[in-house]
Amino acid sequence: MQCPRDFWPWAALVMLALLAAAPAARAQQVLLQTDVATDTLPPRTGPNRRYFGHLYVGYALAAGPSALGVQRGLSSSELQLGGRLKRRLGPYLALNTDLRYAYLRYGLAPDAPRPLPFGAGFDSQTIGFHQAQAEASLRFNPGRRRGNTVGRYLDLLGYGGWAFSTNYTTRQPSASGGQLEVVAHQPDYLARWQGGVGLRVGSGALALVGRYRLSALLPSPALPEPPRLLLGLEIGWL
Repeated sequence: MQCPRDFWPWAALVMLALLAAAPAARAQQVLLQTDVATDTLPPRTGPNRRYFGHLYVGYALAAGPSALGVQRGLSSSELQLGGRLKRRLGPYLALNTDLRYAYLRYGLAPDAPRPLPFGAGFDSQTIGFHQAQAEASLRFNPGRRRGNTVGRYLDLLGYGGWAFSTNYTTRQPSASGGQLEVVAHQPDYLARWQGGVGLRVGSGALALVGRYRLSALLPSPALPEPPRLLLGLEIGWL
């Protein structure tokens, strides 16, 4: 059987159309196999994203004047363990909220005169506060183009907390030898609530922190206050 003469031009056009459609079909097949959600949705969490949460540990020493006769150095300090959630408000501004455990202690110098209930003649005297604290801070980041990192920052903060356990501990020589330790739990002369303001300057995981307590730890007007200022270092797990 012989094909008409005008059949061959049409057959050639059909073959060319099939060959041209083959790459497009392969490209369409690859596109359909990609994860569209992964490619198009920007990440919302990370050090410089909208939300970022991390844990941290802080340690600060008591500073500033006090008529209570407080020992300086490690004897009067605060340890903190907590978590922080950051909500970015703009390229230079963020809001932080913290929840943490804090242990604040003041060692009293044994040879300093002070009114009752803190007496004299003890080898050591310590007042301690185990606290649950909350904090809010406003963060300023000077550098906008820093990638997905925390970068340098300045925090203006305010905090408050409840001392779920307070104690006054004394140690002195025992008549039978050794040391006699006496602990007064939840005494009335140690405040259960406290709060203050502060400043945090940091870069990445490290920060210098200063906090000033506005509330009284010893509510009685006959008792002088321990130092209100705490200066220390904070390390975050980023």
